[in-house]
Amino acid sequence: MSFHWLILLAAIAVELLATSALKAFVAAPVLVAVLPLVLIGLSFALLSIALRVIPMAVAYAVWEGLGIVGIALIGHAFFAEHLTAGRLLALALIIGGIVLLERGVGHDATEEDERRLV
Repeated sequence: MSFHWLILLAAIAVELLATSALKAFVAAPVLVAVLPLVLIGLSFALLSIALRVIPMAVAYAVWEGLGIVGIALIGHAFFAEHLTAGRLLALALIIGGIVLLERGVGHDATEEDERRLV
């Protein structure tokens, strides 16, 4: 796994932490409530580094999609939010969409493909 993919995974982890903190700190003092905002900023900064190499459509889909799936699992595990069969199917479809997008985007055209276009 390349450095930029590891950075993207770190951005996802920070986003999960930030979003979980938003839920956990709903009734917290204002100074504590600033922490999720700082973490979201860090997540965007890490995402911007990953975007230097990973195509934007792929990076954003992975970042947001895995973030959605991760938050659903965290909500279920720590905040007693329900995961119905329909929600699980929706999460599986998100993962499937990410995989399909990654397979179809982000691979440079070969010289042979370029010659066919000319």
